[in-house]
Amino acid sequence: MPQVFILNKGPHDYSTASRFGELVYCTEGTLDRDDISLMFRELEPYICLDSQPEDYILLTSLTTLCSVACSMFAAKHQRLNLLIFRGDGYVARTIYMPLHNDKD
Repeated sequence: MPQVFILNKGPHDYSTASRFGELVYCTEGTLDRDDISLMFRELEPYICLDSQPEDYILLTSLTTLCSVACSMFAAKHQRLNLLIFRGDGYVARTIYMPLHNDKD
């Protein structure tokens, strides 16, 4: 079963995202929006170590936190699976990002 990485546990009801997989909370509470190194360290056990290509990142919380998590996931899996809230539930969006090492 895929995992749904909820980047920060907030007051929102994320339960409708459970149809995509097991809900996993990566951080909780207030974060320093400028400390991206700390964000990386807190996300590392989830995104770098535990994530699989079929897992999802649920977009929530700080833009910087989302950016760090998405970068980590894309670097590891060469794809990005997002859950985006639309109306009364979440929709899945995937983009494939094969790396090209073109040398001039």
